[in-house]
Amino acid sequence: MAERSSSRSGQEALLAELEAVRDTYRQDVRQFIEFLRGGKLHIVEGFKRYARWLDEEHEGKRYSPSTVNRKLAAARNRVRYAFKHSAWAGSLRKKYQLEDILRSVKLKKVGPLAVPSDKVLDIEEARNLVWQAKDRTVRFMVTFLVRTGVRVSEMLGLKLEDVKPAKGPLVEVHVRGKGGRVRIVYTKKDFVEQVREHFHGTTYLFEHGGRPYSRISVTNRIKHESLRILGREVTPRQLRHTWAAIQIKRGRSVKAVAAVLGHADPGLTARMYTEGSVKPEDSILDLETETRKGKDTG
Repeated sequence: MAERSSSRSGQEALLAELEAVRDTYRQDVRQFIEFLRGGKLHIVEGFKRYARWLDEEHEGKRYSPSTVNRKLAAARNRVRYAFKHSAWAGSLRKKYQLEDILRSVKLKKVGPLAVPSDKVLDIEEARNLVWQAKDRTVRFMVTFLVRTGVRVSEMLGLKLEDVKPAKGPLVEVHVRGKGGRVRIVYTKKDFVEQVREHFHGTTYLFEHGGRPYSRISVTNRIKHESLRILGREVTPRQLRHTWAAIQIKRGRSVKAVAAVLGHADPGLTARMYTEGSVKPEDSILDLETETRKGKDTG
């Protein structure tokens, strides 16, 4: 009985350690850990059952193929982490056995993704969302998201040290994306100064009581303001789509836009600084300027 109790406490300590790792997988890892706890499953067997459960949820249309793949990647990451820090880490045979198990779970096929038009704001809608927002915190966050195309989690994770001086009116913002890869986006220096004055961050660019904002809280606040202003809920992901759609409409190459967005595909990342890359001054989506262009040419 004592041995069984010790095994359970050891498992819980391991799950707590896996849950505490701070990286881009953290949100999805929580679901995986709760699945293991709920079923009182050991991590490798739990991974196989979790994969089957995700498959069932996908067929029930709860999760898209890309969401299933992301959640599987998060779970795989923690299984490998657990093995690397286990007593079996030096055993090649055990490592190969584990990799066979992990590879036996296949990713979903993701076809070409066409973002529906109702998931993208036009310039006028984006401008209205920014200018009519009563919540100044939302106004600054929406402006940053639609200007740069970053993910909301990337924005909330930005530290003051990630904002670097640049020549002229721009600043470099070093964004840590999926897999810990760092890319550079640009925004206006005077806008960053306004952000710092509003949030009074000591560690993070967007800070609340000395801590970063909650992704869920920010998403809900943006939804609330957009419902009031535009008559429909808008998510941070839709603001990211908006940046990309408008850049492509400007005539930027799809590969260059994908690089600025920080796609996980290593091929796209490798092409970030090729001839077709987006110039710093062109990567900023200035809603006021774009609106004037539209009126002049319309």
